[in-house]
Amino acid sequence: MGKDTVSQEIMEILSPVLGEELAAAIIEHRKRTLKKPLTAYAARMQAREYLMTGDPVGAAEMQIFRGWQAIKCDWYLKEKAREAGSINSSTRRTTVDAARDFLSGEDHSWDAFGFPGVRRH
Repeated sequence: MGKDTVSQEIMEILSPVLGEELAAAIIEHRKRTLKKPLTAYAARMQAREYLMTGDPVGAAEMQIFRGWQAIKCDWYLKEKAREAGSINSSTRRTTVDAARDFLSGEDHSWDAFGFPGVRRH
């Protein structure tokens, strides 16, 4: 099989799952960035992993963004949980600050990051 035939076969595997542009980006990511071209067999495996995440586009974008050669469903879900945990903890901090301000009757809106005396610009 020639390179064009293999690339077309990989596009036929990935594009129904990711769309044309993102499928081409994954192929390019593997070929140029990682210097490990995707095979048709590996593309089928990746397509299954993308689908198992429930967010194939998000998973493929995470793979490119993080510079990963491939992605597995559990890697994606762990990263999303980690991101959500850090978002939730910052939300809790904001909620605690707002409650403190409300209960104390003081205006702490000028505090930068909760440190008195350090003002936002």
